[in-house]
Amino acid sequence: MLRNILPAITDSDNPIPDQVIGYVSVRGKESVFDNPKKGLHRSASAYHAKPKDIETVSRDLERSGFKIIAESQLGLSVLGGAKQFEQLTGGKVRAVEKLVHTGGEVYEYVTHLDIIGQNQPKTLGVGRPKSKSLKIDGVVLEKPKQFQAVFPSPIPLNAPEYHLNPPNDIAVLLGALKAHQQGIRGQNVTIAMPDTGWYRHPYFIANQYNIKTPLVAIPGTNPSTDPAGHGTAQSANIFAVAPAATLQPIRGTNSVGKFGAGPQAAFLKAKALAPKIITNSWIGHIDYPPPSGAPDEHDLSFALEIKDAIEKGILVIFAAGNGQFALEPQIPSVLSAGGVYVDQDGVYKASDMASGYPSKWFKGVVVPTVCGLCGMRGGPKYLMLPVPAGSQLDRSSSVGVAGAESDFTGQKDGWAVLTGTSPAAPQVAGAAALILSAKPRLKPAQIIEALSRTALDIVLGHSSSPFNYPAGRGLDNATGWGLINASAAVEYAVHHF
Repeated sequence: MLRNILPAITDSDNPIPDQVIGYVSVRGKESVFDNPKKGLHRSASAYHAKPKDIETVSRDLERSGFKIIAESQLGLSVLGGAKQFEQLTGGKVRAVEKLVHTGGEVYEYVTHLDIIGQNQPKTLGVGRPKSKSLKIDGVVLEKPKQFQAVFPSPIPLNAPEYHLNPPNDIAVLLGALKAHQQGIRGQNVTIAMPDTGWYRHPYFIANQYNIKTPLVAIPGTNPSTDPAGHGTAQSANIFAVAPAATLQPIRGTNSVGKFGAGPQAAFLKAKALAPKIITNSWIGHIDYPPPSGAPDEHDLSFALEIKDAIEKGILVIFAAGNGQFALEPQIPSVLSAGGVYVDQDGVYKASDMASGYPSKWFKGVVVPTVCGLCGMRGGPKYLMLPVPAGSQLDRSSSVGVAGAESDFTGQKDGWAVLTGTSPAAPQVAGAAALILSAKPRLKPAQIIEALSRTALDIVLGHSSSPFNYPAGRGLDNATGWGLINASAAVEYAVHHF
């Protein structure tokens, strides 16, 4: 495999950014850093810090020059210089180029920042773990995440290949029209979406969709722009299924639209808003097959934030991945969204682009839980979606990258035809919004049950390499429970809960 031919590159002279995003865990009764091999406690509440300890740590960090980006009952996302992190931890901030599977057949070197040194990721006080004065439990720097969309792709107008148009094609194939006709359209449900941002595209204005003023995770970035285009595109999938839902976009990219560091802070911002749903079209990366034992402390600390959000009654959705293996979609009670392809003849089959596998760490967990719509590997780019004119997505799709063909259009047309499991996550979020419109008090587990029990069983195809699990009757390792049927899920929720 390519990853074995090209090992990680460590460059001691690699420049460190002026500002770095990190996560500071505040000690509660339990510590995720004491023995990470044990994994996570059954409940995230065991790790909750005392409010006064959160306040003390926050105040001390601000006095040291850190900027608090977001906070929870577990810890804080902070922005600071490398020297500040080094003084806090006694370690050394270092940049390492690691080969990462970013989707399909593509492997890229991605810069990872880490704090190295004795006792990391714990602080200098780790030798006194039971000291009452030790409030900071551990410090980690954010790991880069990858979008779960594959691009470039052909322009929607006059596209030579078969593709789906929003909102109607998506609504029909995901079974949402019956609910719409009954007046169930996602009203009174807010969906938070940490992504690359959101742009006021004419498509959203013409359809009179409900979008709150975008927020930013990284200070100084513009909330009204989306240089990458990914968040703008994926948000259209929500409204195709739930046209009356309310979207809260949260931009997690830097000034040029890079998503390396920022998604975790954006997730914490979303969590603090207490929305009904948080949808995430991005995940991390772990080599497959994974190392033995539990995931590392970096992944576990974020997993704990996700687990805590679910316990607070928020439905958390993550894309399953485009051939990647990651922790986020495996976390118990996360709704992971995989992919099903419906061709022009109406044949349904598992997308061989979408990740599908049984969890290596959590018994009984299958990724994905259910599926949205996704194209096939090497096949047509599948979903026509709006993007900011001249954005990175718009430009890349016009010239073709990573072996894909150009879409034969200019670089400022404002539309692109995309694929991957990025669209599937917000589609599933839209279906969940319909359920909550009909039954507002449902818990995340009940929403997942309604979507799972009513999904269309998929028996053809297989999941992406390197997994290659076949689809089959009932719950399978390629498509989970199958393709969502939004209206049937609403009816199930109304009659069973």
